[in-house]
Amino acid sequence: MITTADFTKGVVVKIDGNYWEIAEYQFVNPGKGSAFTRTKLRNLKDGRTMEQTYKSGENFEDVEFEKKDATFLYKDRKSGVFLTTKGNERVSIPLENLEHEIGYLKEKMELRLLYVEGECLKIELPKKVDLKVTEAPPGLKGNTAGAATKTVTVETGLKINVPDFINEGDVIRINTETDLYCERL
Repeated sequence: MITTADFTKGVVVKIDGNYWEIAEYQFVNPGKGSAFTRTKLRNLKDGRTMEQTYKSGENFEDVEFEKKDATFLYKDRKSGVFLTTKGNERVSIPLENLEHEIGYLKEKMELRLLYVEGECLKIELPKKVDLKVTEAPPGLKGNTAGAATKTVTVETGLKINVPDFINEGDVIRINTETDLYCERL
């Protein structure tokens, strides 16, 4: 059993028969009343999120999970296909379970697969990914008074806001947790 004191980002808990990953958490100790933990949870099977508040010290069923290193091979119309580094096991994950991650996946990318009770439920991307810009509108002249931005498309089809000086053909680094531009390479 784990309690709210053990909560950290990425911990998996079982609630009402479903597996939930803690995406965000905040311990709150108000001046009056008892302390509590405010959480944002992500369902590992279908990707739904929910915000929930728990009393301090509340118990949860501990979930055994395993992480395996893998390589992204390709995606088809229904799923993303991965190859584990050890054991050379081919794993298919439905695209609806990869809604957020699919925009960052390119062939031969190294990542981790999260297995809960023998079933692969989630992938863990690297914190930052380098992708090539395939479409970029021209920058507007004279638009330098503030932090001018524009939306570009990268090689995986993902659209992201970047500074105005980014052009087609540039390689940019993107933070996969915040979906924000980091730097041009």
